[in-house]
Amino acid sequence: MNTEKVKSHKWWALTAVCFGLFMALLDVTIVNVALPTIQASLNAPFSDLEWVIDAYALSFAVVLITSSRLGDILGRKKVFITGLFIFSLGSLFCALSGDFTFLTMSHIATLDLSRAIQGLGASAMMPLSLSIISTEFHGKERGAAFGIWGGVSGLATAVGPLVGGILVLKVNWQSIFYINVPIGVIGILLSLWAIRESKEERAAHFIDVFGLITLTVSMLCLVLALLQGNEKGWSSGYILTLLIVAAVFLVVFIVGEMRIKNPMIDPRLFKNPSFTGSAIAAFTLSAGFYSLFFYLTLFLQNYLGFDSLQAGLRTLPMSALVLLGAPLAGRLTDKFGPKWFLVIALALLSIAVFLMTRISPVDTKADWIVLLPSFIIAGIANGMVNPPLSSIAMGTVHPTQIGMASGVNNVSRQIGIAFGVAFLGAMLTTRYNHSVQGMVNALSVPGLTEAAKQNMIAGVQKAGTIAGSMGLPSSSPEAAPYVHNPAFPTLQHIARTSFIHGTVDVLVMAGSILAIGALLCLILIRDKDMVRVPHAPERQPE
Repeated sequence: MNTEKVKSHKWWALTAVCFGLFMALLDVTIVNVALPTIQASLNAPFSDLEWVIDAYALSFAVVLITSSRLGDILGRKKVFITGLFIFSLGSLFCALSGDFTFLTMSHIATLDLSRAIQGLGASAMMPLSLSIISTEFHGKERGAAFGIWGGVSGLATAVGPLVGGILVLKVNWQSIFYINVPIGVIGILLSLWAIRESKEERAAHFIDVFGLITLTVSMLCLVLALLQGNEKGWSSGYILTLLIVAAVFLVVFIVGEMRIKNPMIDPRLFKNPSFTGSAIAAFTLSAGFYSLFFYLTLFLQNYLGFDSLQAGLRTLPMSALVLLGAPLAGRLTDKFGPKWFLVIALALLSIAVFLMTRISPVDTKADWIVLLPSFIIAGIANGMVNPPLSSIAMGTVHPTQIGMASGVNNVSRQIGIAFGVAFLGAMLTTRYNHSVQGMVNALSVPGLTEAAKQNMIAGVQKAGTIAGSMGLPSSSPEAAPYVHNPAFPTLQHIARTSFIHGTVDVLVMAGSILAIGALLCLILIRDKDMVRVPHAPERQPE
């Protein structure tokens, strides 16, 4: 009976951390489909609307490692529950932002700040969920637990657009934030009862202030540069300054941490090639796959014209099949080793993304079906990839460093997403503009001067944004000045074709990033690097 009680707490603890994990990752993608409605409701300029996404990503990424390390020092349960509370409070502020403001802020600025508060809470929930699992589970049970964690992780990311679409269309945009509040309360109560406290005892009274400050400044500048590079220009003084400051503080952080007795992040971790491989895998997974959700949403909604719910339903295979791949990988990782599952999963994701390049300038919504095989493969592979990745990241370090390892793993993911969105976005813009110029210049029309061609290029780019080739339907009021122009069908065709050319280039690059990740994991990860430690004693029944 006592044994059963111990086991039940263990699995209830897993349930509790999955509450937090699901909330943190769901809010990465659920907001995308609500942005047009939020913009209309709050009368927000586009520059402020971008920060609904960026504020969350920035605060999430910048303090991930700090939150992980504070969990090791102050107690993982304590910091995890604090993160849950902060996230739930931020969600409530987000939902109320249309009705109140902080001080003299506008409603959209209040929403942006509330999203940053959400990100702070999520930065504790996501990495510490891994640390708690590593503390609670051992042996084959740990593999199964990582499998469930991976399934929830992949499901939350993939199902976000569908859940968001349903809530926005059937309720309102505020509901995507309100839903987090009761889930958060349940998660807090469950965590208080089920999770046992754990910490790194030898560093319990030492906080690495030097590491905290230098790493935070470095991450802040790096992520801010990645998020604003396309808008400000990659060669602008502002972006270059941010990148230089980030690099300088990172070097100072590494040198300083090598000399500190109990560092926030021990750079010696990267002497282990398998741990380095897991960090590379986390980065390439996010840069090559998770960052694509934004562009897939753009294609399905803005290009093919699906509404948010219809677009979410089309991505359902990626969501549902995660539940097939994750438990399978979790249970078999311990039997066959995590390396091959990780390599195979990244390779399958690469294949799935390359298959997406079969899209073409189509005119009917039914043509989305060309993406279905890719979505099926990606769904299974997305379920397979997270359990072995987590197993390697946590299993190649000493148990006292699991919070540290979890922080590195998760910040690699967040930087990967920021890098992927920024880099792929710059590629899409460049390819789109280049294709538009080439197609307009290739037009053979008597009397068409170079000056007129340049005007047409500007017109095509304007049409691509406003008149339905990439955005609103041609019947919308914004398109009216353009649709009655006799050249509009030609301009629209050029814009649509150019957008597809750019999107295909983005998909090729994303698939290549995933393939490189798979190859590096194959080379770097070794089974002998897994740490073999005695099982921790079971908790005593309360």
